[in-house]
Amino acid sequence: MESLIVGDLMLLFFSIYVGIFFRFFHSSYPDMSVGFHLWEVCYSKETWEYGNRLASKIAIILGILFFAIIYPLLLYIRFKRSYLIVVLICIFILYFISLFILVKIIMRKKFNLK
Repeated sequence: MESLIVGDLMLLFFSIYVGIFFRFFHSSYPDMSVGFHLWEVCYSKETWEYGNRLASKIAIILGILFFAIIYPLLLYIRFKRSYLIVVLICIFILYFISLFILVKIIMRKKFNLK
């Protein structure tokens, strides 16, 4: 059970690190070699700056939601270890899918992109 807790903490810190990375370490607009890459984010300088800040906020919020609230509750309920491993992998995949979908939807609505 301890290894599952360590894995959960690592994913929590990873999600916070990803959020900080998108916020402060993305490259400037014409370069765009480092940052959050979706078509909606790469559209213009304004969308590039806003999209990276948005991805930062969403990455941290989703990380706290999934890895600091939902998964620890499942650990507290004491499901079987094999189920918890599968759930952790599914939550990790859901984290990235949610991150991409939420940023895509919000960027399309904010900047009226199609």
